[in-house]
Amino acid sequence: MVKMKSGEWWFAALAVLLFGFMSLSCNAAFAPVDNYLVACGSSQNITFQDRTFVPDSVQSSPVLKSGTSTPKRSNSAVPSPLYQSARIFSGTASYKFNIEQEGRHWVRLYFHPIPNAGQDLASAPITVMTDEFVLLNNFTFKNYNGSYLFKEYTVNVTSSSLTLTFIPLNGSVSFVNAIEVVSIPDILISDQAMALNPSAHFSGISKLALETVYRLNMGGPLLTAQNDTLGRTWENDVKYLHVNSSAVNVSVNPSSIKYPVTVTNEIAPNWVYATAETMGEANVANVNFNITWVFEVDPDFMYFVRVHFCDIVSKSLNNLVFNLFVNSDIALGSLDLSTSTGDLEVPYYRDFVTNTSSGSTTMTVSVGPDMMADITDALMNGLEIMKMSNEAKSLHGRLSVKSLLPESQSNKKRIAIIVGCAVGGLLVLLVVCGICYCCIVSKKSKTSHQGHPWLPLPLYGNSQTMTKMSTASQKSGTASCISLTSTNFGRFFTFQEILDATKKFDEKLLLGVGGFGRVYIGTLED
Repeated sequence: MVKMKSGEWWFAALAVLLFGFMSLSCNAAFAPVDNYLVACGSSQNITFQDRTFVPDSVQSSPVLKSGTSTPKRSNSAVPSPLYQSARIFSGTASYKFNIEQEGRHWVRLYFHPIPNAGQDLASAPITVMTDEFVLLNNFTFKNYNGSYLFKEYTVNVTSSSLTLTFIPLNGSVSFVNAIEVVSIPDILISDQAMALNPSAHFSGISKLALETVYRLNMGGPLLTAQNDTLGRTWENDVKYLHVNSSAVNVSVNPSSIKYPVTVTNEIAPNWVYATAETMGEANVANVNFNITWVFEVDPDFMYFVRVHFCDIVSKSLNNLVFNLFVNSDIALGSLDLSTSTGDLEVPYYRDFVTNTSSGSTTMTVSVGPDMMADITDALMNGLEIMKMSNEAKSLHGRLSVKSLLPESQSNKKRIAIIVGCAVGGLLVLLVVCGICYCCIVSKKSKTSHQGHPWLPLPLYGNSQTMTKMSTASQKSGTASCISLTSTNFGRFFTFQEILDATKKFDEKLLLGVGGFGRVYIGTLED
């Protein structure tokens, strides 16, 4: 085991090269089923960290859908050739990736506003979303302290495709330099973790999108895709230490790390577990002494925190017992690594879900000695902090995909067809109802004239009379009469019926003139 003051780990970088082949030979590389490495706007393949990125113009998948997009290239000095080309969008554009294996996937985005692109890319607002989650919303380099932006997300894909959509805002353009969509092992991120404050089991992580905010290799050098089978980047922790002198680097040969059945090198490479930060003043009398790392976070989000441990300092079992704190909450109390793992130099990790403290923009993670331990010491090997998507399914702001995605022309046409069909169907229904109503009224009218010639009608006055009315039946010696003594009912005739009965008031049928006017005799159709 090698010890050195925090920051004096320069020789470890050389050790990475010396032992790199050894570590790779010990850890079988994970082979992702979906492995899209896209160099946007490039005219040729680009090799970066031993991986080959293919131009977006020559791939059958992903399929680029864009109203107007232009490739731009630059020969300016950049940390990676991936940043020398870009695809610029003047309208909403999307990359659609065919997914062969459903489950968690890395979505990695590279951005650099290349100069002389014909557009002010540094001022261009960038909005990026998947089918379900908002990844970036109105990001600009004007408000960013840097010229390069790398974003890593993990999303759970539950269909046969994944679409990344780029939306220019405020009449500007949008752009991207490179994209990765790579499947990852199912075991990497569990659906459950331990929530802090209050302490409880948290489930449902598989339904959320995660954004990698920090990934640290405690006490060790920078690790990249050349050292990580899942293509992750692990940075050194020194700049996040609250007090640099509080920590001392320790390291062992990576080949000595013994992975148990429950932990594989996909959880973290052996180089993470082979280095650690331990207490700078081991065996101090003050039990409140600890190692603390401080991180800037967004207070509006919850965070997934994964802590990696491996006892590479003890000479025997049950010597190293310490506590872990996240913010002011105790996450693990009296942790005895050798009891948890059964041996020394065995990887161990735990997952937590936490809020920031009282809306604070900082998160702290600390390890400190347990007051009952024989040896006053503590250590940490690695740390990952990931932002969790909120209720709007966003990782940047509170707007959802639906509220940000402009309505496409196909959707407008689809809505127009649906509305047209609905209105047309309603009109047909009204016409049919109208016809049915007319038929019913006509039938009732015909029935009242033929089958039931006498309809209720109050007579004028209240005289007690008996009216007799001759009908065609009188020809057979019978008479039809209706008594109005008690009912005051009579027959209602239409004017047309009177015209027909009197043959249009034929003078030959005139009986005479009375107090009610001219009186005619008439014959009904029955």
